[in-house]
Amino acid sequence: MKESLLKILLIEDNDQLREATMAFLRQEGHDVMGVPMAEELADTTGGFIPDVYIIDINLPDEDGLSLTRRLRVTHPQAGILITTARTQIGDKVAGYESGADLYLTKPVHPRELIASVAALGKRTRMRDTAEERNLVLQLSRLRLVGPAGDLEVTPNEAKVLSALVRAPGRSLERWQIAELVRSDHEQAPSSSMIEMRIARLRKKLVAVGAPQPCLKAMHKVGYVLCCPMTLE
Repeated sequence: MKESLLKILLIEDNDQLREATMAFLRQEGHDVMGVPMAEELADTTGGFIPDVYIIDINLPDEDGLSLTRRLRVTHPQAGILITTARTQIGDKVAGYESGADLYLTKPVHPRELIASVAALGKRTRMRDTAEERNLVLQLSRLRLVGPAGDLEVTPNEAKVLSALVRAPGRSLERWQIAELVRSDHEQAPSSSMIEMRIARLRKKLVAVGAPQPCLKAMHKVGYVLCCPMTLE
């Protein structure tokens, strides 16, 4: 299977146009399915999970814009390309506002459609790669989740990480970290204790798949989080 192969789902009610479009996309090596209306998506496609959707706006059942909005919620990483005879700027704006990545007016030249699909496929892979690299800090479960697995974090480690994620420049000074981890009526931890805590936290980040450098020391100032992370 070629690396460039994409799974494409075409929703087009014109039978001749649908079959012709599917044929030349298959000639490019893509895996293509086609349906004439939105209602047939679930029944026909089964376990087929598209990388790219090509949607005609004027469908006989559900409006293509409404379908685009639904698909953007249920398949946020997929590429969505709208094709339509509507050429007004208001129609194009509505298409993009519904969640479409591209809006092409009919008749669409096969070469333009192929180039647009290839661009969407590349964008989709970049989204997927970024998603795979992202770390997630699950605050309610005190779990750090990454592409290489997940680990438990302590409440203090969760405090430091969540503060780093929210901080401007994703950086905190030593005194800020000291305030985060100190208990009531307890002296602020020493620099060496903070370094030990950061070292343990760095090991956990690396263990779940964080790219290096993930948690970098700013000489005599503090620390900066250098890897993407989201909070849940």
